[in-house]
Amino acid sequence: MKRLLTVLLLLAVVAGLGYYPLVMHSPSPGGAPYLLDLEAVRGAAQSLPGARPQRVEVEQIAELVFAQAMVMAGEPWQGTPIPVYSYRLQFPDRSIIVDTAMSNTEGMPGAMVRHLDSAALERLYRAMDQASLILITHEHFDHIGGLLAHPRLAELLPRTLLTAEQLAHQDRMRPLSLPDGVFADYRPLDYQNLHAVAPGVVLIKAPGHTPGSQIIYVQQADGSELLLLGDVSWQYRNIEAVRERPLFMTALIKEDREQVINQFQTLNGLARQHPEVHLLPGHDGEVVRRLLAQGVLRAGFGDGQARAE
Repeated sequence: MKRLLTVLLLLAVVAGLGYYPLVMHSPSPGGAPYLLDLEAVRGAAQSLPGARPQRVEVEQIAELVFAQAMVMAGEPWQGTPIPVYSYRLQFPDRSIIVDTAMSNTEGMPGAMVRHLDSAALERLYRAMDQASLILITHEHFDHIGGLLAHPRLAELLPRTLLTAEQLAHQDRMRPLSLPDGVFADYRPLDYQNLHAVAPGVVLIKAPGHTPGSQIIYVQQADGSELLLLGDVSWQYRNIEAVRERPLFMTALIKEDREQVINQFQTLNGLARQHPEVHLLPGHDGEVVRRLLAQGVLRAGFGDGQARAE
C-alpha cells in the first residue's frame, strides 16, 4: 500500500508539472519586436485617391463556445462565447468584405457550437456577390469558409485578394475541403509590411497565428480608425494582459508563440498611446457591442436590423 501511494503521488506531481507549461504558462515578449508604424499606416491609407469607407458593418454568422483556458493561459475552464463575424466596408460606390466566416460546423464537437445563423449566411453570400473586393485576415476555416463554400466561388475569386502566404498554407484551412483545382490559375498578392488596397484601407503583415495572418487598418470618412486584428488575438483580454493562448492550444493550431506575444506587446502599447484607434479582435463580442454603441460599427449588412448581438 505504501508503495502504491508513493507511485500515485509521483504521478500526481508529474501531471501537475505538465499542467503548468501546457495550460498556465505564457511566454514573455522577447527577440525581434513586432513593428507597427501607425504613421506609416496612416500615410498608406491616404496614398490612394477617392472616398474612404462611409461605414463598417458587422454581421454575426455563428457563435462557438471555448473554455476561457483555451483563449488565454491561466484562465479558468468555464465557457466563453466565440462569435464568428464578417465585416463589410461600405464606400459611396462599392463595398469590401473582410472575412467570410464559416458555412457549417462539420467536424466540430457539439459542445463547442451554439448556433449557425443560416439567414445571416445568406446575407453574407449576397454581400459577397455585390462586393468589389474580398479580403481574408488569415487562412482558418472560420474566416475563409464562407468564401470557399460560396456557390459562385469561381466568379468571386477574381475579386478576392488572398496573399501569397495564405495560398501557400492551404493546410491551415482544414477541415475545409477545397474544390479540385480551385486555385490553379489564381495569382495571389505578394507584399512587404504594408499594402494599401483602397482609400483608407491598408493590409499589415502579422504572421504568427498563421503564416498568412494580416491586420486590416480602416480609416472611415468620419476619421474613426479601426484595426481588424483577425485572430492575432481572439479576444481583447490577451492584448490587455500581454498574455498568450496556452501551449496546448497554440501547438494544436501551429501558432508561433514568440511572434504573437510580441504582437500583443506592440498592440498593448498602441492602445495606450493611441486610444483613438479601435482594436477589434477576431471573436470578442464585448468589443463589438461597445463599438456598435459608439457608432464606430453598424449592425447588419444593409437591412437596418441588428445582426451582431
